[in-house]
Amino acid sequence: MVASSSNLVLLTTLAALSSIAFATPLDPRTGAPILSITQSQWAALNKSVGGRLAVGYPWAKPCYSYYNGNPITPDVNACSAVQSGYTDEQSIANNFGGYINTNWATCQAHAQTCSLDFTLPQNPSYYAPPANCYQGSVPSYYINVSKPSDIQAALKFSNATSVPLVIKNSGHDYKGRSAAPNSLALWMHNVQPAIKLKKGFTPDGCSAPAGDAVTFGAGQGFAGVYEFAEANNITVVGGSSRTVGPAGGWISGGGHGALSNTLGLGVDNVLQIRTVLPNGTFVTANRCQNQELFFALRGGGGSTFGVNWEMSTRAHPQLTLQVLYIRFAAANTSTITQFIRLLTQNGDRWASEGWGGYISPGALTSQISGLILMTPSLSYADAVTSMAPLTSFVASLGNVVLDNEIATSDSFYQAYQKYISPNQEKVGLGIALGSRLIPRSLLQTQQGQSALADAIEKANEMVIPSSSTSNLLADPKSLTYGAPFQILVTAPSSYTPLNDSAVTPTWYTSAWHIALGTGLSNSASASDIQAAFQTAHDAAQILRDVTPGSGAYINEADVFEPEPEETYWGSENYGRLLSLKKSLDPGNLLSCWGCVGWDRGDARFGCYPSLG
Repeated sequence: MVASSSNLVLLTTLAALSSIAFATPLDPRTGAPILSITQSQWAALNKSVGGRLAVGYPWAKPCYSYYNGNPITPDVNACSAVQSGYTDEQSIANNFGGYINTNWATCQAHAQTCSLDFTLPQNPSYYAPPANCYQGSVPSYYINVSKPSDIQAALKFSNATSVPLVIKNSGHDYKGRSAAPNSLALWMHNVQPAIKLKKGFTPDGCSAPAGDAVTFGAGQGFAGVYEFAEANNITVVGGSSRTVGPAGGWISGGGHGALSNTLGLGVDNVLQIRTVLPNGTFVTANRCQNQELFFALRGGGGSTFGVNWEMSTRAHPQLTLQVLYIRFAAANTSTITQFIRLLTQNGDRWASEGWGGYISPGALTSQISGLILMTPSLSYADAVTSMAPLTSFVASLGNVVLDNEIATSDSFYQAYQKYISPNQEKVGLGIALGSRLIPRSLLQTQQGQSALADAIEKANEMVIPSSSTSNLLADPKSLTYGAPFQILVTAPSSYTPLNDSAVTPTWYTSAWHIALGTGLSNSASASDIQAAFQTAHDAAQILRDVTPGSGAYINEADVFEPEPEETYWGSENYGRLLSLKKSLDPGNLLSCWGCVGWDRGDARFGCYPSLG
């Protein structure tokens, strides 16, 4: 009997699915259910999603001779492709097993990894025995999603089998929510239909237009959105990284960017979201229908309430921006101290003048300090006057100055391409983060300015590894423009929200969002990993101590945030979110670390690190 072509495809897929080698479960929480799934069950799931079920592997697996303790034959050509793209975020995003920060692909609790040496990614001796490629936290299987029914099939399968489910787009997630050991993933990255612009967009079920809108799929990254906006003479509020998906984790965390000071957060600009609920229902949420869901999807955290399929967000007119670009190599730490004091002394005024963007104070003379700030609210002459205290200070530093300019940009995209994109974060290495929202009130008194400056200097120095901790890889671009410490002037301090969303209200009384991080080498031991997260946690605590009652941005926060409910949402918002979560997803079919209604004992979290 001759097999049909469709049967041959199924047989080939079954062979691939049966070839995966699972590591012994690392602890009781790591999800034994997936080990009991039969080939016929996988075949049924694969058929239901049109043959788009695949085995998930760590991206660097072709470079190793051992995989989960078993000998394998390295694939020289595939390994070369991994090596050449290992520090390129688009290459990482285009591969299911790739993660922007490599520590989230590993089992950090046991330091089991399948990474390349960040500093020498093409050194072949690194991958020879006894080096072992572990599956880590890379999902064991994934569905390359192409239509809503794929999501519905995965939800049904996970509910029936208890196999943990995670949602992944580009792998740009600082808290590991798109990875989990022994899990099934929905890979949303290829959900990228043509972007559309609708003038006078009327959300479904509404009687009146809500404004001009851009509509795109869940897999679309900011690179495509920004290019579309430029081609259509509009502006879309968005983040700094080209691979971040605005319709996924960005919007569920709140979403901020260089224009948020004047145009609002991502959640302030969304007009409609289409999503698949945990029970498989495909729904539309906006201000006229499913309003409570619309509230939750905008800032409620993670893929907690649904798997987003499509988003429509406000299209603003194209803006003329004044852009300040400064870079200098500090000759001594006192220069950095003066720089930080100038920032705190002028921060409130600059926020009121519409300046937004990214500041890197640096901490070592080997690091570049500087900033990228932009405002649509001032003329060129007024911008020069506004920033005179800072540009004069930088000019006085002499030959250590690399850039000290104010220029006019005809659009955000042009400013993005010239200033932000060349200063993108380094990828292909690990990092542990912490963050805090800085109230404007703290910048409005000399006492507050001084206290904040002291805290910044102390926390900044804490996250810089010394020469004795060389296992913690410090890189001047491990975050967008100037990690391991960054002041993001992205709070909507000059914006009045038009409707409520789930994010903490302290976003709207803040001037800055400060993010800090401790780098991790790709060969870090369990103790190194623990130390990095402890350092990030302790450094964030310094900022928490000087900003009582404030909050943090959930997408870039301390993994071990001590009061997540109050910090990310506020008690009132959290109460609304928890009520909806219990109604929509009582079994936590969709869940993520630190999210609404989460269970720390969930198998998805078996590889998370711990503090000392």
